[in-house]
Parts: sequence; structure tokens; C-alpha cells
Amino acid sequence: MNHKIGGGNLTIFLFKRKPEKEVIDLLRAHVSLSISSIKLLNEYIDDKDNSKLQEITKLEKEGDDIRKKVIINLYEAFLPSMKKELTYSIEILDEVLDSIKHGALIYDLIIFELNKTIKEKCKLILNISLDMLNSMYSLIDVFENGGDFKKHIKNIKTGEEAIDDIHHEIYRYMVNMKIDSFWEGKLMSDFVDKITEISDYIENVSDEFQIIYLNYR
Repeated sequence: MNHKIGGGNLTIFLFKRKPEKEVIDLLRAHVSLSISSIKLLNEYIDDKDNSKLQEITKLEKEGDDIRKKVIINLYEAFLPSMKKELTYSIEILDEVLDSIKHGALIYDLIIFELNKTIKEKCKLILNISLDMLNSMYSLIDVFENGGDFKKHIKNIKTGEEAIDDIHHEIYRYMVNMKIDSFWEGKLMSDFVDKITEISDYIENVSDEFQIIYLNYR
């Protein structure tokens, strides 16, 4: 294991041991599942194709299996000071998939036509979250191969701030809407809140990665 940092570039690990390589590959696989799942949810909002809901549920279960493998592998991998952040990171990454799944399940209960403005803003939230996940994937590549760590962190922070603004815009719009029933309002707000959570979890993982970065500067 080795680390070197210079000019904003980071190479923390020199992968000579199998356990470290396996953990990084599993983290990368978990983020890939989230990327696939959030794309499916974006499509599901448009077509409510039940097969997409089933696939999202399947991906969440696959993510939970990966989480367990990471925790087991961490017993033999990395310095003790890194284990805490990496263990917490995979737990939070699992919450990303969980939020996507529960967002889809809430949307499945929405039998009324979702307001066009709200739907467009929800899809925008998911698209920004997707960009944040792509940056998260790039951060994992930086851990293994080196690169511009700060750029990807900045992309994630900027995305989370943008989503917070959109979340506020949606609620400001909703309070002026005519809502026909309690459940219509509740399901709309629950769905908006759940998909907004995704970006919060992504940012939390980036915070853990940043702790590792700062400890090895």
C-alpha cells in the first residue's frame, strides 16, 4: 500500500494485496448498481412499466449482498484508520439504493396524474443525482489510479446544493396547488423527499472519502 499526493492529484493505494483491490472493485460495482437503478427510476416515472420496478428491487438486493462482502473483506484490507470511513461509506451507499427503491415504491402508489411541473423537477433531481453518482464512480477510480480528487468532490457538492434549491422550489409550488385529497398531497411530498435523500447520501459518502484524502495529504 502506498500514497502520494501532489498538485491536487491523489494516489492512495498501490494495489499489491488482493483484499484492497476487491474492496475497491466492490465499491465500484455498488455505485454502478445505483447508476443503473436511478436510470430505471427516471424511466419508470414516465411509463410505470412494472418490470422496471421489479428490476430496481432486484438491484437493491444485489447492493445489499455487495455491502456484506465489503464489510467482510475490510477485516483484511486497508489501514485501521481507513476501515471506519470505508465501512461507513458502504453503509451509506446502500442507503442510496434503498432510497431509489422506496422512491419507486411510493411512485407506484401514485395513481393520479402527477403535476407536469413537479414531474419535470423530480426528473431533474434524478438527473443531477445521476451526475453525482458518476462523480462518485470517478472518485473510486482516483483512489485506485490517481487523478483530480477535488474536481469530483466539487461536482458532488455543487449537485447537492442544486438539488436542495429544486426541492425548495417544488414545495413552494406545491403549497399553491389545489390538492384533492390528503393522500395525494402526502404521496407527492413523500416521493419528492425520498428522491431528494439520494443526493444527501451521495454527499455523505463523498465526505467520508474526503476524510481519507485529508488524512493522507
